[in-house]
Amino acid sequence: MAEITTGAAVPRSRPGGPLLAAVLACALVFLLLGCGVGDYVPWPGSSGGGRPAPARRPRISTPSEPPEYRLSQAPAAFNALRGSESRLLAGQLSPASQSLRSFTDLAGPLRFSLEYLSRMPQDAPALVRPGGSLSWGQLRRSAEELLAALPGLDQDPGMLSERFVWYELAPSPLLTGYYSPEMEASPVRAPGYEYPLYAPPPDLAARPGSYDRRSVDLGQALGGRGLELAWLKNPADPFLMQTEGGGSLRFPDGSVRGVHFAATNSLPFKGLGQILLDAGALPKERLNRESIRSWCAANSARALELMAESKSYIFFRFTAAASEGALGKPLTPLVSLATDPSLLPLGAVAVLSAPLSVPLSGQGGPEPLRGLVLAQDSGADIRGLRLDLYLGSGERAERLEASLRTPATLHLLVSKSALRARP
Repeated sequence: MAEITTGAAVPRSRPGGPLLAAVLACALVFLLLGCGVGDYVPWPGSSGGGRPAPARRPRISTPSEPPEYRLSQAPAAFNALRGSESRLLAGQLSPASQSLRSFTDLAGPLRFSLEYLSRMPQDAPALVRPGGSLSWGQLRRSAEELLAALPGLDQDPGMLSERFVWYELAPSPLLTGYYSPEMEASPVRAPGYEYPLYAPPPDLAARPGSYDRRSVDLGQALGGRGLELAWLKNPADPFLMQTEGGGSLRFPDGSVRGVHFAATNSLPFKGLGQILLDAGALPKERLNRESIRSWCAANSARALELMAESKSYIFFRFTAAASEGALGKPLTPLVSLATDPSLLPLGAVAVLSAPLSVPLSGQGGPEPLRGLVLAQDSGADIRGLRLDLYLGSGERAERLEASLRTPATLHLLVSKSALRARP
């Protein structure tokens, strides 16, 4: 098996924290709760609303890459492809599958990743595996090479197989999605706007358990402290915004402001769909976003009481953009990826292949996404072999988020020159 032999790298609450170095075992052991409508709708056949493990892909056979690109055969999650395999896959990449006009549209988002990678200690390990590691410097150099290659990729995507080693993640990760909802809001409490979004209380770090959902929403624990950022129309809207980690608010004067995760009370989360299903409020076949919002609007007092079963509470801050990831920069639809930083470090570049159940063209059947993606976000619920793709905003993104639950194929791209050099 291939081995990363030279020096290394790894980091939704967002942003990234201290350096993490973790050994990944071959077996997948994660039953995960995620964000979005998947947090409202339990999986078929699951007893507690948790997601089943995704289907597994076997490891590929021992590749014929040179020794400096080999990963040890000891438990490893990334295996290098043969050059012929990576050339075939590179030829299938399509910017259009990510709603991009050209590979050069990735230049802006890629520079965001480079800003982050350049701030990291270049010799320090970012990704560690038995038998090898990658440094932050190697990830930075890989991103720099990709940025330089973008202008030529439309004509010759095969150069990605010439300049980069493609490390396939095995077993197959589970791909889900999240998006930026837009909600009507008022800057002050007014008739029809009764449900607040809060900034973090100053004493949150010292008293996190004092601010569970019941104490905040029903006990008015934060009332009178001037922490309300805005007021929303539907009792479900703050919960849904917290589930997505941010979005945008449209105010009566027509102005729009972004809001984004600022802090959490770190208490257990329970999906709203599971709560309403368990309470008999909605049948399983009606656990979609609009049905949930309609029921909560018609049963506001009961809805707040039921939602209190999820102790988790997210606090927000205003942002310039509707979406912001762990790098502190705007996210790019169908390009920015939220990952477990011990699996795929922030700033890493990769290739993602997966079916999209909502056609990008607006008609026809599922379409494949085959494109370059950037690890630019993280999240408390994104753990292990789980990838969360940012889908943008609007109706299409909402529909896609509701249905995107599929095994995917991911290849970490590391430049061959970075592997040969020790930063």
